[in-house]
Order: sequence, then structure tokens, then C-alpha cells
Amino acid sequence: MGRVLVWHRGDLRLSDHSALLQAFSQGTPVGLVVLDPNNLRTSPRRRAWFLENVRALREAYRERGGALWVLEGLPWEKVPEAARRLRAKAVYALRSYTPYGRYRDGRVREALPVPLHLLPAPHLVPPDLPQAYRVYTPFARRFQGVEAPLPAPLALPREEEEGEVPQAQSDVPLPEPGEEAARERLLAFLEAKLARYAEERDRLDGEGGSRLSPYFALGVLSPREAAFLALAQGGEGARKWVSELLWRDFSYHLLYHFPWMAERPLDARFQAFPWREDEGLFGAWYRGQTGVPLVDAAMRELHATGFLSNRGRMVAAQVAVKYLLLPWKRCEEAFRHLLLDGDRAVNLQGWQWAGGLGVDAAPYFRLFNPTLQGERHDPEGRWLRRWAPEYPSYAPKNPVVDLEEARRRYLALAKEVGQATLPLEGPE
Repeated sequence: MGRVLVWHRGDLRLSDHSALLQAFSQGTPVGLVVLDPNNLRTSPRRRAWFLENVRALREAYRERGGALWVLEGLPWEKVPEAARRLRAKAVYALRSYTPYGRYRDGRVREALPVPLHLLPAPHLVPPDLPQAYRVYTPFARRFQGVEAPLPAPLALPREEEEGEVPQAQSDVPLPEPGEEAARERLLAFLEAKLARYAEERDRLDGEGGSRLSPYFALGVLSPREAAFLALAQGGEGARKWVSELLWRDFSYHLLYHFPWMAERPLDARFQAFPWREDEGLFGAWYRGQTGVPLVDAAMRELHATGFLSNRGRMVAAQVAVKYLLLPWKRCEEAFRHLLLDGDRAVNLQGWQWAGGLGVDAAPYFRLFNPTLQGERHDPEGRWLRRWAPEYPSYAPKNPVVDLEEARRRYLALAKEVGQATLPLEGPE
């Protein structure tokens, strides 16, 4: 039947992979990962995490008798090269919805001597809905349940491998890579924590959540498989967790329909907001030296581990954008490169939500009080003592700005900007 290529991008797994199964039905599948310099220009931790999961994917192919090619270079050069060398009759991949992914796939299609088949990725709601939503709730209503995930092939035809997976040193400890490790963590979360997820998901120490986001970011674990197993278990915790998984799809939906949100606020009026290019304030926020205990603990944990709870992310982002008036785009990029799960679509949505820039249904006037947030979501102060032990409580201590004055200043500026009448950009 001939060879066919299975090109893995943000889907470093074998289960719930329609492109792999379709390729298997059409010929002898050979896996391919292209180490794209456009994606590897990032922090040591994220580069190492990606490469360790490529290594785990190669081992998964080996265990089934198959082969994964690993080539370094630009995809529109290396995918056609692999197709020619293997005399492949087609290339199969899961569809990408990001601006760069769509550009990359277009160039690869033009350069390929054989067809490129892009199959739908297993999102809970497809990002490319014909109607563009700017608010999460109506988007989430499009969720109609989840189908059972597709099984991985038990065996693959034997082929020779090509290329090496480079070694890379991380500056933080990494989770166990690979699909098997991700599934073990998923099952442990479902058994021990899912039932109380709705009550404990906002814990600042992150122990109320699944900590699966680094696996979702690289497609090591299918969100459809995760949602299917959670809903099969049932309960309010499952429903709430799946609603959070839908936020990931909403992030991709936003970036698909409004690709300019990578550069500009979704609400065009905030393009005129007077951000402060203050190196001292940015450095204090980035290093966790603001005098605001929750923010300092959050940024220190992020630097040390590459992980931060969702509640910690929201408050750290709000203080940066709304209290310190730091340019949101610079902060978003710096934050993303510290995260092991630094998915661009998800991070952009999170920062535009926290910054009141057009994603949040309750816009600019939502303003977290970092003291109350700390007391509410770390009531015994254990997380604070671990990451910022010099603070006896969540009360600010010599903060870089007066928080009450900063709150009033932000609200006045945002109100003035928000009163401008501008047409919304993009499709409605």
C-alpha cells in the first residue's frame, strides 16, 4: 500500500489521533516531528519539555514496532524532504488553528509533491465555528457532549528511524514526559480530586487542580479523552472541570477568528490605553519584588517551577496590567516563556481576560484585591510561607505602588478609554 507520513505538531501522542489512524488505513505510517526553529526560540524549560516529549513519542512508536523521524529545520523544507526520501504517497496531520500553524501548513502544502490531509483535532468545540464569539458563555453552549476517544494502534509496521532528538537542559524540574505518564496523572486526579474540584480549584497552591496543562499544551494528552473520562465519572466537579477545558477551546476560537489579538487588545478602544514603560516596575513584578505578597509568591513559584495556579496567574496578571499599568503584551510574552504550559492562544486569552481588554464579560472594572484573594484562597498561608516567607500575612509591605491610589488611577483611565466609541474589529 506504500508509505504515508504522520506529521506530529502539537499532538505528541498516539491515542485519539485521527490522522494516525487514517494514515494506518491507507498504508505504512511513519511518524515525523520537525524541530521548527520558529517554535524552539523559547526558554530552556519549554524547549527541554518539548524535546523530552518528542523522545517519549519516539519510544511509543518503538514499543509498537514503528518509527518516528525527527528532522531539524523549516517545516516547508523538511516535510517535503521526508516525503521524497520515504517515497510517501501522502502526509496526514491534525489541523492547526493558530495563525502560524495555518501559515506553516499552507507553505508545506505548496511545497509537497504529494497530498497533505489535515484532519480535525479532537477539540470539545471546534475553534473554527462559522460564528465568531467574543464571550465564553455562548461559545460554551455549543458543547454537545464528547465522543469516546480513538484508540492507539496496538502495532505499527517496522521502519527505520531517522534523526536524533537533541539533549536540552531545563532550568526547572520537569514532570515525567509522555502519554503514559500524562494518563496516569489524569487517572490519579479523577480518582482523588475530581469530586472536590469545584470547591478547591482556586487554591493558590494548585493542589485543587489536575496539573495536566503542560501535557495539554503539547498534545501529549487528548482533551477529548480527559473530558470523556471525567464526564463518565460524573458529578459537579466533572462538569466544572470540563467547563475549564472548554476555555482552552475558546482561546483557540478567539485567536482563529481574531488573529490580531496577538498584537492588540480584543477591545480596540484599549489600544489607546496609556501603558507605562517603566523598567523598574517591570523588573519588580517579573522578579517577585513588588511588596504585594501574593504577586511576589506567584512570580517566584513560576520562576522556580514553571507552574502557577490559575488563581495565581489571574492576580499576577491583573496587578501587572491594572495596578502597575505595565504593557500587557510584554508581560504576556515574558510570562508565557516561564510557563511549562506556555500555550500562546491560552496565555493570550488569559492576559486579555485579566487585563479587561475585551475577553471578560465583566470588562475593565473587574479588579481583584490581592490581599483578599490571598486570604481567601490560601487561608492558612502555607503557600505564601513557601514562596515568600518574609511576609507574615497577605497585607502589602512597602509596595512599589500605593494599591488604593493605583486602583483609582486605573479605573479613571479605563473609564475614559472605555467611553470611546469605536467599531469592533473582525467578524461578529
